[in-house]
Amino acid sequence: MLKNRVFVSVCVNVFLVWGASNATETLASLFFQYVQGLSALQTSVKLLPAPVGGVLASILVGLFVQRLRADVFSILAVMIASLAPLLMAIVHPDWSYWACIFPAMAANAIGADTLYTISNLIVTASLPPDKHGIAGGIYNTIAQIGRSFGLNISTIIANLVTDRYPSTDQGSPEALLSGHRAAFWYCFAANLVTLSVVLWGLRRIGKVGIKDD
Repeated sequence: MLKNRVFVSVCVNVFLVWGASNATETLASLFFQYVQGLSALQTSVKLLPAPVGGVLASILVGLFVQRLRADVFSILAVMIASLAPLLMAIVHPDWSYWACIFPAMAANAIGADTLYTISNLIVTASLPPDKHGIAGGIYNTIAQIGRSFGLNISTIIANLVTDRYPSTDQGSPEALLSGHRAAFWYCFAANLVTLSVVLWGLRRIGKVGIKDD
């Protein structure tokens, strides 16, 4: 399986995107509370587009999986996921919720969940049936490791940048904002790397999820 270009590419994709997605959502929560000064309840409300986006992602995959090639589907998913950290990296704390934060939270869930689902179908289509079990186990394990890795790296970046902020109060909203922005840019870069992997590893893969007659 490790010699299968498609399988390796899918694993790298989910490792990076799920790491960036988890980090983006966690950092956004901290941004709401410690930069914008919102309560836990207000933060929860601002995160509501995420679960709604997850449901929408499942619907989108079901509607279009047999109409689009898997590589095109994956490219679109990564591009949507990339919008989330990009918007959060440029947002100003005083901007309207609808300007950047709402589309960022929705895009984060839609992009990452769509990629995860379509990648599962790619794994099934690219390997023989007797390999599906172990391949699925490897794929899901890498996805979970990616979530932890992305959050850890982004947290380290945020802390390093915050500590170097030219202020005597490292806990000020301005200092925290500088760290969060750096971490969001890292997440955006991780998604761009994923896009290059999709373009190389999943080229001309064709459609998946089509029932054989």
